[in-house]
Amino acid sequence: MVTVRVDTHAHLYDEYPLREWCDAAARNLALGDRICGVVIVVDRDGQDSFARFRAEANSFGQWREAPPAVGDGVSAIGVLEWSDRRLVIVRGVQYVSQERIEVLALGVGRSVPDGAPASELVDLIHQEGGVPCLPWSPGKWLGIRGRVVATILNEASPRALVLGDIAIRSLGLPPSGLLWKARRRGFPVLCGTDPLPRREDCSLVGSFGVCFSIEQEMPDVEMLFAELIRPALCGELCGELCGGLVQQWGWRNSPIRAIRRFISTL
Repeated sequence: MVTVRVDTHAHLYDEYPLREWCDAAARNLALGDRICGVVIVVDRDGQDSFARFRAEANSFGQWREAPPAVGDGVSAIGVLEWSDRRLVIVRGVQYVSQERIEVLALGVGRSVPDGAPASELVDLIHQEGGVPCLPWSPGKWLGIRGRVVATILNEASPRALVLGDIAIRSLGLPPSGLLWKARRRGFPVLCGTDPLPRREDCSLVGSFGVCFSIEQEMPDVEMLFAELIRPALCGELCGELCGGLVQQWGWRNSPIRAIRRFISTL
């Protein structure tokens, strides 16, 4: 049996040395012979984390990418091997919608600029074969923006959208009513670190996410996202491949660390 641990909401900022970031992911995910570590890197406008892996990873390891799913597309998944460690990297995008809501595209590259309505971004990502995710963020689901999220939850199918929870939502903070509503309606709620562009946050990658087990060997990297990761994140993992439910993995920020990180954004 293989355990798969996934940080579903990571960033690779310029402030993070790549080797240090990879070592932190390996340490936090506790990589081993029967543990597969996966990090989904969601790029903001102007970022291309896969290009950075191509440029820098070979200085300390070996980086390879699966062929694009379509001929003129971009690779959605890569593997880095270094110091007897193996880390799977999945491409993603962080869009900012017209309503200033974050919409993540997991498993696909950027195809449109920021600024489209959130509901249109959700539909677009789904059509492209990615996983659309609405991640919770401090203060961003309140007021008008909160009503937009509530409307999307009322109109979307739990099979076509996931919600995101992040490490800064410490156990000492009030619960999110919209996350509670999403769970009640059957939407998968994924966990991820969502680090900030501060050097101190480089150590967070891989420390909070989801995990699940499979009873067979891992599929080839070319099929890893389509056959395993995407179905698991969408709540579809079942049958012969599945050895258990998708569960929360890792730890949230302590209340003190969460407050310090939140203040740094003000």
